[in-house]
Amino acid sequence: MCSVRVIKKLNIMPLRLLFIAPKGKKDSKTNQKPLFHMAIGVLVSLTPDEHTIEIADEHFGDTINYDGDYDLVGITSRTIDATRAYEIADEFRRKGKKVILGGLHVSFNPEEARSHADSIVSGEAENLWATVLEDASSGQLKPAYDSKDFPLVTKIVPLDYERIARASKRGKVDGSKSIPIYITRGCPYECSFCVTPNFTGKLYRYQNPEDLVRQIETAKKVFFKAKGKSSKPWFMLCDENLGINKKKLWENLALLKECNINYSVFFSMNFLEDKETVRRLVDSGCNMVLVGFESIKQSTLEAYNKGHVNSAEKFASVIEECRSAGLNIQGNFLVNPALDTFEDMDDLVEFVGKNHVFMPIFQIITPYPGTKMYLEYKEKGLITDEDWEKYNAINLVIRSEHYDPIAFQHKFMTSYYKTYSWGKIANRVRRNPYKFLNLITSLAFKKNLKEQLETFERNHNIRTARTP
Repeated sequence: MCSVRVIKKLNIMPLRLLFIAPKGKKDSKTNQKPLFHMAIGVLVSLTPDEHTIEIADEHFGDTINYDGDYDLVGITSRTIDATRAYEIADEFRRKGKKVILGGLHVSFNPEEARSHADSIVSGEAENLWATVLEDASSGQLKPAYDSKDFPLVTKIVPLDYERIARASKRGKVDGSKSIPIYITRGCPYECSFCVTPNFTGKLYRYQNPEDLVRQIETAKKVFFKAKGKSSKPWFMLCDENLGINKKKLWENLALLKECNINYSVFFSMNFLEDKETVRRLVDSGCNMVLVGFESIKQSTLEAYNKGHVNSAEKFASVIEECRSAGLNIQGNFLVNPALDTFEDMDDLVEFVGKNHVFMPIFQIITPYPGTKMYLEYKEKGLITDEDWEKYNAINLVIRSEHYDPIAFQHKFMTSYYKTYSWGKIANRVRRNPYKFLNLITSLAFKKNLKEQLETFERNHNIRTARTP
């Protein structure tokens, strides 16, 4: 039974806080990045007004002032950012600053992170952050804080966009840059490759409608600058799974329609088979949905327990119907060295081209710490590399029994790059709605993939001739 601490209101000393979002050295360089890191947005919104806050986000090139007069430095990180997070933490500690490490990676690797910080925060911060600040103010910061020792998080904290804007170095943007927001949190499903069940949890939470509208209007005011009379702000919905209950989903879509915005979201395939839901998505301002198709190979879908409900034919049909309705479908596909052949990758490239898939994402299956898959792969000895810099779903970090690992990764990267050939980009721009969005995102992906492929070939002395 977990112990629950009672949070008391104390007269505490105001603190000067620095929140940092580190950027892993092999993180992608796309324009699909929100204006701020959501974990930091939550912390800013939870922090009492008497404390002063500064945000440094390396994803936007912010410099870090190691000589700044900070009482507390908080660093959040995903797995790919972990090594960089530790470097930053170590430098601040050498300067005599107190450092707290948290975020997804640290939450599941507290022992690894402990030597780099004065304190470790594991899990969601909503019900523990006030205690952390009180302890820090009184000089009694503890080595670790775990959300399991605090009341269960049952609500979504409204984001304080005005304070986030003041603390960050971001200016106003037009509709080509995304503003992050939550509509829901949590997911009742337990996909083996997803970290949500073990971090945010299965408890599904909804934003209060009034809070949601107020946040959107405030975010527009502080972050959006119209470019032309018809332009709208673009919000990135950071929900783990927006669609669980159709009735509630439709209510949220009606609310978003009133807010007069464009938005993108991760969405479940089964809801896109319903034409009325697709119509309501488009009507409410949705310009793109990211769908985890995983594979077009039936045996692979069956291995993922999705073969009984999905198929390549169904994917093609849904993509075309959504396109006709005015909705871009961004497909996410997994490549697994235990299940997929070189020929399968060729078939996937052909499928993406034939169906003009908007901004396709290929990923080598990666067992991220905190997932059920990581525990299973670790137990079976299938993980071959725990250099966290490589955990960007483009590097092969698991055993490849059927192919040479370097050859398999090279085939994956060249296949991925082929989906962004000039011809395929031109075809998807012509065929899909929101043509400018298609063009700018495709060009950003193409540039990033080319750089990563050329670096890989250089590092492994691979010489190839390819069309640009």
